[in-house]
Amino acid sequence: MPRDPLAVVDRGAACLLGGALGDALGAPVQYLGWADIQRDHGPEGVIAPPRPALVTDDTQLTLFTADGYLRAYVHGRKTGAWEPIETVWHSYRRWLVTQQIAAPEPGAVGLLANERLYSSRSPGLTCLRALAADVPPTPEAPHNESSGCNGVTRTAPAGFAPSAAIAYDLGCRFAALTHGGTGGWVSGGAMALLIHLLAVRGRPVREAVDQVIGRVLRDDPYTANALNRAVVFAEEHRELGLDSVRVDRLGSGWTGPEALAIAVHTVLVYPRKSEFVDALRAAANHSGGSDATAALTGNILGALHGTAVLPRDWLVGLELVDELTELGRDLGRSASGEEFDESRYL
Repeated sequence: MPRDPLAVVDRGAACLLGGALGDALGAPVQYLGWADIQRDHGPEGVIAPPRPALVTDDTQLTLFTADGYLRAYVHGRKTGAWEPIETVWHSYRRWLVTQQIAAPEPGAVGLLANERLYSSRSPGLTCLRALAADVPPTPEAPHNESSGCNGVTRTAPAGFAPSAAIAYDLGCRFAALTHGGTGGWVSGGAMALLIHLLAVRGRPVREAVDQVIGRVLRDDPYTANALNRAVVFAEEHRELGLDSVRVDRLGSGWTGPEALAIAVHTVLVYPRKSEFVDALRAAANHSGGSDATAALTGNILGALHGTAVLPRDWLVGLELVDELTELGRDLGRSASGEEFDESRYL
């Protein structure tokens, strides 16, 4: 059991809110090259989310991951039958409904009753096609070979599982529900494990990253190598005293391993509580998947530091802030043994 349950609850909320802030910051520039970002937003690039700060499908699916996991948690406590993979699969299928109709149907409950989620934010075709299948894919029986970043960007809630081993396994399997390439689902497990070590176990960030690399190496040397390069480049950055962060050396962030490596690198360069905004800006301002890389950076820093680091002026305009806060807190409560209103997940 975590030593400070209230801190875990706070980190749960910060993890989801931080990810959403990064998502909203990077969303306007996600398809632009660095030169185009500077042309549209100035020499420093994008420096704050727009008002309102709208999220992408990454945050939408993160909410449905959290909701599905908590439904499985509550059902398991009441019946002894714990089936998080199947439950999250059905949760993703509920998200798919929000992409197909304009508003909630009569009698909708839970997230399906929230009309703000009935907005299509350019979801990836890989996710849409995978979730239209009759049978949920697994790492052992994938439906495609995609290693795109949309698998890893929604797995942070798995980090609040009961143990590090379970967090890693769930992260892998949640990502594999849409992304069957090894890097696509291993990066999901790596992200969940990292969140667990930071938010639930309170590990120092460098120690947590090293533990993640060691675990990932057994399943996918490519992803482990990408994360190791993120560490090496961060050490070089500090030794050379560089002013700017060059995340492009780790790729564009369109794949799961690249996106997670960019986020880990940025967090290691800007690990302090006072550097949250600097980290998100560095993660967003590059040619590539800016929303994914900034969202993962926000997830990680939120899990590391808690809500105190989140800029209040950014939160004021953030879409779905109430849902993100409550689901994040309930994830933290489930991980720390604190009571919460389980009726919303029945």
